[in-house]
Amino acid sequence: MDQSKRKDLKIAFSMTFMQFGWSVWMIGIVLLLFITLQVFTDFQVILNNEEVAFHGFIHFIENPFKIFMLVVGILSVPKFLSWFVKTGVTRKDYFTGTAVAAAALSAIFMVIAVIVAGIEQLIAPVEFVTYLGEGASWFLIFVVYTLNIFVYYLAGWLIGAGYYRFGGWGLLLYIAGALGLIFMMDLLWTNQLETPLHASENMPIFISFSATLILIGISLWVIRMSTKRVRVKL
Repeated sequence: MDQSKRKDLKIAFSMTFMQFGWSVWMIGIVLLLFITLQVFTDFQVILNNEEVAFHGFIHFIENPFKIFMLVVGILSVPKFLSWFVKTGVTRKDYFTGTAVAAAALSAIFMVIAVIVAGIEQLIAPVEFVTYLGEGASWFLIFVVYTLNIFVYYLAGWLIGAGYYRFGGWGLLLYIAGALGLIFMMDLLWTNQLETPLHASENMPIFISFSATLILIGISLWVIRMSTKRVRVKL
């Protein structure tokens, strides 16, 4: 059991290190673009006859983080599962290590975002906008955004697991499930989509947190069941 736990940690460390390495270029490009835009905010930036407002680095990098996590989640099954199993790692160790790595990567991303946003506020304070409303604490912002980024990894992981296990038709089913997961997270937190269900005000934060944890639990269970006895392509 102790040996299995050590394998979990080794897998988690290896995947976190590798996937974070992939993200360095993305973070660097987004940060460079953000700084460039901030330098020119003294000039009026017009797009479609509307003034473009910049509401802080966390708001700016949220979607790039989500897209990156979705893509990496999709790749986590075909790229890592086969390789780990070939080296003698069990599917359970792979699953646990990947889940821990996804959570760690989400937290690391938000640590970087919060640090940059803090420096930004010291150098050139801006109107700090998040979907949590005014007056939200930095800790709450960190936790909520970390959960949202983590869920995008799970959505990608679902797609990758479905395709790896069931092929084309499975891919369609699991894509639908992943889109449903993303839709529910938007409904619970961001309200960026325009649907009748999004017409109401944001839900109480306790309900949003509880529902998010339930969605994460269901997603992890589906992924585990999908990869538990999957035939590994060596």
